[in-house]
Amino acid sequence: MAPDIYGQLIEKIGCPAYFCTPGGAVLHCNSAARRLWGGFPAPTEEARWDGFAALYRTDGSMLEKSASPAALAAGGGAVLPPTELIAESADGQKRRLVIHARPVVRADGATAGVLCSLTDISERYRLEQEAIIVRASRTGFLRVLAHELRNPLASVMAVAAILRRQPAEPGIARMARVIERQTRQLARFIDDLLDGARIDHACDIPVAMRAASLDEVLACARDMVEHLLRERGQQLHTEIDMREHGWDAVLWCDPERLGQALGNALHNASQYSDNGAGISLAIAIDGVFLDIRVLDAGIGVEAGELLLMFEPFRKFAAHPGRVASGAGLGLAIARSVARAHGGQVSAGSPGRGHGTSLHFVLPVVQDTAPA
Repeated sequence: MAPDIYGQLIEKIGCPAYFCTPGGAVLHCNSAARRLWGGFPAPTEEARWDGFAALYRTDGSMLEKSASPAALAAGGGAVLPPTELIAESADGQKRRLVIHARPVVRADGATAGVLCSLTDISERYRLEQEAIIVRASRTGFLRVLAHELRNPLASVMAVAAILRRQPAEPGIARMARVIERQTRQLARFIDDLLDGARIDHACDIPVAMRAASLDEVLACARDMVEHLLRERGQQLHTEIDMREHGWDAVLWCDPERLGQALGNALHNASQYSDNGAGISLAIAIDGVFLDIRVLDAGIGVEAGELLLMFEPFRKFAAHPGRVASGAGLGLAIARSVARAHGGQVSAGSPGRGHGTSLHFVLPVVQDTAPA
């Protein structure tokens, strides 16, 4: 290919691009590259390899021009993987770039030069760093808030329990039960805040695996939602298919965390269903898989919202007869718990006004218990 053809082709490339000789002289570059460099190096200057004043590794250490992607591609005659570097222009401005260097090989196998293109990722990197700082700040805030709320809440719960046990007027006992229920709700909200901080930071929830029964998991889930279902007059219809293993099936799981995940799913179903509505819980064992489905006839979800339901702090349309509550963490925690057990949870809905289903598939069935 004639040298002037290289220049014509490079000028048509949308991103900064240039061509240099096997010796490192920059023969051609497009206007985008010249703007990035702040000039055009002399085409007679060997071992230049680019138009930057200096190159640095991402840790800030200086990179010799002889070790630049263009020089390595010319010397090795092979296409290099994209290389992320910090480049300093003639005006002293530094940018974070990804450099693509590809040797141009003639018909006789000799290297005619190196074609390089540059992708400026400075803005993307800046936004990523800002996001990290925001996430860290939010995580710290949530942890401090949860800690500060937990201490006085424990005292309120203790006093409510004492009042309920003392012989007194029925009205006082009823008020004590109300206080207990509401403080349990607050305690759950605080736990969700802490779990939300973990999810946002590490996309994980810690689990302590041990042998457990299905009864243990269900007991934890019921404890979370029993009072809520009772207050709203909602009925939980449970169907359990244990034909393969029977009730002596052993689960290898964290029963408290798994119960929390299921409780969050039931809580979500209750929150978006009418008072007096029914909620279905179907449980079955298929080989090593524990299959759990929670189905409600509530307000439903649009198709585009199904995947977003499991993102932390995501909240959608509230039930029209109910004040929106919670931090939008329940299903994010459920997903994290399912993943920690090697499983998954998915959502489905025919659309707004037609209810929602949540489906857990968890490979936690270990065996049957010994006789």
